[in-house]
Amino acid sequence: MTKQVLKIVKDTLFKREPKLSSELTAEQLCKIEAGKEFEIQSYAYADGDGDFDGHIKFALLNQSLQGFNTWYAYSPHIEVLFDGEVVYPQEEQASPLVLEIDQDTILKRQPVDSSKLPANEKVNISKGKVIELHSYAYADAKGSFNNHIKCAIADPDDYINGMSTWYVLDQHAHIELNDELVYPLPKTAAQPATIPTQTQPAQPAAGNFTGKKITLPGGKGVVYTDQPVVPGGVFTWGQVTHGGVRIPQQAAHVDNMVKLATQLEKARQQIGKPFRITSWYRPDPWNAKARGAKRSQHLTGSGVDVVVAGYSGRQLGQALMSWWPGGLGIYPGNRKHILHLDVGPKRKWGF
Repeated sequence: MTKQVLKIVKDTLFKREPKLSSELTAEQLCKIEAGKEFEIQSYAYADGDGDFDGHIKFALLNQSLQGFNTWYAYSPHIEVLFDGEVVYPQEEQASPLVLEIDQDTILKRQPVDSSKLPANEKVNISKGKVIELHSYAYADAKGSFNNHIKCAIADPDDYINGMSTWYVLDQHAHIELNDELVYPLPKTAAQPATIPTQTQPAQPAAGNFTGKKITLPGGKGVVYTDQPVVPGGVFTWGQVTHGGVRIPQQAAHVDNMVKLATQLEKARQQIGKPFRITSWYRPDPWNAKARGAKRSQHLTGSGVDVVVAGYSGRQLGQALMSWWPGGLGIYPGNRKHILHLDVGPKRKWGF
């Protein structure tokens, strides 16, 4: 008989609604310790109205907590196992969103000059501090936040002065996903619309490329960071390797990169707009640093996260879904503009 289990991988709070715990009453919360397992009847991470803002909704089997059998849990804190096999989260659904402080600054309860706030509405924070977020925003329906980022802290254990929502000057901090910058968005030049026909890395003629030199494993030769992965293409080895820092560790990883780049060129030709790469090859130790998924396609060069101006991740994925040969996934909350693509097994999530 099949068995579906919800496993708690980090101390967490079950919730009656998919909201920040600070927005719920004590009666709507249930504290659960890491290591606990619950047999469940069903689960979902989205419905007809969209995703559950980074949460999973589940129904307990043959038991209840505080009189209820239906609860929500924050996705990075749980796993769903089907007959012992992890079936949720799918790869990058577990990827953390983090705030990193770039210089000594002040977190504030309101987006105003700190001199105008009472002592209990501001707190000093040091350069280098990293905080996992539930969500962030730089504007709302009323306009921008006066050059501030509004941040909602994910884990109640990390709340500052018992509160999850704070503001920070956008010149003093940035937002990362998978160890890649997502806000403020970097300025990028438009890419040419050349479409390649070959699918193998080529040896450059002397003097053709001036980027950083990369020696590929397995006797696959030498490439440069400004060299297209697919001859004539727009996606470069620099984009794959994070500027030549993440050198391919295996020949199989190189094959995966070429395979993925070939499909990306087709996707870009269809869409007709530049693809901004936010994350591609991420082997350890970078994957561990980014707290990336243990089974991530990024580990082997098979997965990439992209952003296309004018498209949400859902819209871009739907445009490619009919033919894309591998995985397509979208993210909740502030990551809705990002699409995950890979050349692993054909599947999709978040749509």
